[in-house]
Amino acid sequence: MIEDFMLWIWLGIFTLSLVIEVLTDDFVSIWFSIGALVSICICYFSPWWVELIVFFTISAVSLVCARPLIKRLMKDKPKNTNSDDFVGKEAILLSDVSKFNPGTLKINGIIYQTIINEGAPDIEANSIVRIIDINGNKLVVEKVVSEND
Repeated sequence: MIEDFMLWIWLGIFTLSLVIEVLTDDFVSIWFSIGALVSICICYFSPWWVELIVFFTISAVSLVCARPLIKRLMKDKPKNTNSDDFVGKEAILLSDVSKFNPGTLKINGIIYQTIINEGAPDIEANSIVRIIDINGNKLVVEKVVSEND
């Protein structure tokens, strides 16, 4: 009866869990694929209820044992963004910037808010500034001192 269809049931579970795993970016269902694969191997030699116990046991053991190791190996490393390329560049300040009032500047056609370090003097609009850091979504700037100043 049910033993006649168990191979197809395990193949379906194996395939479905692999498809779900491919569609996600985290290890979610690979453990069920491992359990289903073992159950496929024993489906001709054991009753369906033994296959079910083996499936859940193998899935749980592989989840508990392997997932922490794989998560540690796959740990994301910090990624630099294209905004990190702004540090060191110079631009013209579009609006005044002070300790309490962020200014703006334009780089690559995009307007960014700017701030200054604490204790730095205010900078007037149309001044040439150098980007020295990025703080959240604001660019930290300092005035470029020219030979004329």
